[in-house]
Amino acid sequence: MNTFRNTFVPLTLAAGMSLGLAGPAAVSEHGHQSPGKSLIPDDTNVLEVITRHPPLADAHAHYEFVLSDAEIPSGWTTIRMSNHSSSTHFGFIVRVPDEQADLSVEEYMDAVSLPFQDAWDPYFAGEIDVGAFFDVLLPGMPEWFAETIPSSGPGFTGGGMTSSMTMNLEPGTYFIECYLLDTDGVFHTTHGMVERLVVVDEAGNFSEPAGDVPVHISSAEGLRLEADAIQPGPTSFEVIFEDNIVYGHGLGHDVHLVRLDGDTTVEEINDWMNYLDIGADGFYADSGALVSASGHRGPQTFLGGVQSLFPNAAAGQDFPLTAYFHADLTPGHYALVAEVPNPIQPDPDNPDISMLVEFSVTPFAGLTGAWYDPATDGEGWNFLASRNGLFGYFYGYGNDGNPLWLMTEEVIGDIAAGEPVTFNLLHGEGGAFAAPVMPDNLQHWGEVTFTFESCNEATAEMVGVDGTSTHQLVRVTEMAGVHDCAF
Repeated sequence: MNTFRNTFVPLTLAAGMSLGLAGPAAVSEHGHQSPGKSLIPDDTNVLEVITRHPPLADAHAHYEFVLSDAEIPSGWTTIRMSNHSSSTHFGFIVRVPDEQADLSVEEYMDAVSLPFQDAWDPYFAGEIDVGAFFDVLLPGMPEWFAETIPSSGPGFTGGGMTSSMTMNLEPGTYFIECYLLDTDGVFHTTHGMVERLVVVDEAGNFSEPAGDVPVHISSAEGLRLEADAIQPGPTSFEVIFEDNIVYGHGLGHDVHLVRLDGDTTVEEINDWMNYLDIGADGFYADSGALVSASGHRGPQTFLGGVQSLFPNAAAGQDFPLTAYFHADLTPGHYALVAEVPNPIQPDPDNPDISMLVEFSVTPFAGLTGAWYDPATDGEGWNFLASRNGLFGYFYGYGNDGNPLWLMTEEVIGDIAAGEPVTFNLLHGEGGAFAAPVMPDNLQHWGEVTFTFESCNEATAEMVGVDGTSTHQLVRVTEMAGVHDCAF
């Protein structure tokens, strides 16, 4: 077992975390609960965790986790974390050695969290460089800390949001914490965001969930998202840890989901990820990395993930290891990112790997392509999927024998198999090759009602200036790289 990893990783986690009791539905403010599929897998144990900021009591007790249960059976467990604060939080779970199974939260904080803060303070203040910080930190940790095991947990979850993840827990005593920082350089753990969880030796016989989207992560090949097209709705990400190592900040790799809203950029996410925030001179740089507190909340669109995971050798575990996280995705742009230094390019000797992967959720991407009615094969439809929905255009002929091109006015974002959906149709007149009709001058032609029976068959009913027609459409081409289709 790597002593430095196990001595340092939980230290860092001792810096703070908050979980909490969630409401009846785990739905983020960016998502919607789609019918027929729950974010919480069936047949799993569920631990509800609330993260919150109760009124300030003292310097070490005004951030907290509230757990629905202090003891749970072993096996596959879903942790649903409801963030009742405006700051981002997460739940890093660490297993302590059996000899320390009776540790209280206060004893754990006295042994781990507070010594970590004491070593951190002069580094954050710019009085010592990062090397001196580690020189102070490591001797201050208890000997047993080298035998703790990072055991995953809920990933970064933005203020006011709820996230859920599923992991396999062996019997033992665990501590859950959040080591984000406030603007004064105080870890959330120091503020009291540490809680104890006992997993009893009583198999719950819960089933491993099924993953929709495989995510592989390793030190040698980086983070890889293995999906051609991700559709909106409840989605389970299956995270396969092929290995794990200690990076320059003393932690292993993990996976977090962030929605890139507004002005949020991948560069901002990249720079925020390394809590050490090391400047070129080895000193703390700008007091912004991994900070989430009033006045400086950091990225606010984190939607969960899974924390760093290492095997419990005593329980017969080894790599690869798997954990899952669940999110209700809406159309938009996202990234998966690991909390490692410079995730865009974490290994200077291997510039081709990355721990930050962007992807888009585009509804009905599987419908994109060319469609036609074999009975009238001189005309047809093309559909294009955008982040906001489906757009289409018709090419054929009008009653006057001239070519007729029509386009849908709306972008329809709500399509269900077998359910009709109606678009207004526009066309342009009077344009020339070098002077096309401007969008504001397009004219209303009529409307079309589509009923998609599947990803390859649809009915189109057109009503407009040139009359009415009904076509039985089949898809003849599809978009390269999109092999799945979902309504």
